Formats: sequence, C-alpha cells, structure tokens
Amino acid sequence: MIRKITLGAIATLALAACAETQEVDETNEPTEVLQDEADIAVIPSLQDVGEANMDLGDEDVGVCRFEADGATLLVAAAPEAADARGVGVAQMNGQLINLEGTELGGPDAISAGPMLTGDEYTFDVNRAEIGTDASVESTSYEATLTVRREGMSEVAYGPGTWTCGV
Repeated sequence: MIRKITLGAIATLALAACAETQEVDETNEPTEVLQDEADIAVIPSLQDVGEANMDLGDEDVGVCRFEADGATLLVAAAPEAADARGVGVAQMNGQLINLEGTELGGPDAISAGPMLTGDEYTFDVNRAEIGTDASVESTSYEATLTVRREGMSEVAYGPGTWTCGV
C-alpha cells in the first residue's frame, strides 16, 4: 500500500512538472509543440582595416574600399583578368577575415559591388549605378555594406562610399 501511494505521489509530481512547461492533452492525441524561437546572435561590429595588404603577387589590380563614418571597413581587389576571382579583407574583434569573391570578373566584378565570403560570413556591397570622380583614376559610389552569418541576423553599414581605382 505504501508503495502504491509513493508511486502515485511521484507520478503526480512528474505531471505537475510537465504541466509547467507544456499543457497536458487529456485526449491522449498527438499535439504539435512549437519551440520558442532561439535568440538571434549579434554579428560582431566591423573595425577599421586601414591600409590592409592582400597578396595578389605583382599583377595589376583594381582595388576598392568601403568606407563609412571615417573608417575603412572592407578592402577588395582583383587581378586584371576577366576570369579572376576577387579577394577582400575585413576586421572583426581584432581579427582579419580573408574573403573570396563569389563571382569571376576581375576588377569589373569588384567595382560593380561584389559579394565576398569567408569565415562563415557573407559581405555584400550594394552600390549606386552612377559614381563621381574621387581622385586621380578613382571613382566613388554611394553604397551600403551588408554582413550576414548563416543562422544569424545581418548588419548593414551605411550610407557609405565604395571607392575604386588603381
């Protein structure tokens, strides 16, 4: 008899614990349980990369920079060949992130506003169609930079400028 009371008390406590997290279905039919949405992690802020160096050998390159709020947040370049893939560099938490272009096209693909990937991040430059002369052999475009990480939120930087030249 004591055993039956003890088992009954344990079952009652177990049901009470379950009732706190889920409703008990009296009909004993399957129910769909919706999980709370996970908190979306924040992507670390980009930091000024300044005059970042990218090893492209001795080839002629087209170099572009995304600048916002007085800081250079992304530098991208590509060798002077239509079948070349661009590269880029950004900095988060004091660490340089090396990036690779998702499309071939050399400096023209970089100038047009590239999508670059690396270290689980995607960097997407969206620039205006019409630019203005920035300095000798350089053109500047109004632009925004969007940084994404799969399964996380995205961060947009801008308005800024996408400046390309030699």
